[in-house]
Amino acid sequence: MAKIPPIHQQFYYAVPPARVYAALTEPRHLAEWFLEKATFVPKEGAPFRFVWRGGFSMKGRVKAVDPGKKLYLVWVDKTEGGKVLETEARFELERQGKGTLLSLTHRGFKSGKKWVVLFGGIQSGWAYYLMNLKSVLEHGIDLRTDSDRLG
Repeated sequence: MAKIPPIHQQFYYAVPPARVYAALTEPRHLAEWFLEKATFVPKEGAPFRFVWRGGFSMKGRVKAVDPGKKLYLVWVDKTEGGKVLETEARFELERQGKGTLLSLTHRGFKSGKKWVVLFGGIQSGWAYYLMNLKSVLEHGIDLRTDSDRLG
């Protein structure tokens, strides 16, 4: 079975890179569009913990940071059987006019059923949450509903 390719997604936000970066790195802003609660410090090597609505949680660590420009996270998921699946989410920000182009690359997927399931969840999850980020940043509207619970 072949390795699964990286996920690539791009979104344009009509706000400066500093606002997008803050939304990706500050716990109170992460809770506005993505999570229920975050323990997060944007410092290389720092551990983080994310908790979503419904109680699902995960831990990881910050791999690289360049404030306003990039954030690389080691994403550690566990299967129901307790197997650790480690991937990397890379957020790169580029000013475009008065706004920001966010490029997400989520990589490190291997082959096998557990990886395919993880890939599918992450692929659709990023599309959903990064579109919600656009709504929150540009219109102040959180599109999540109570039925959007993980866990």
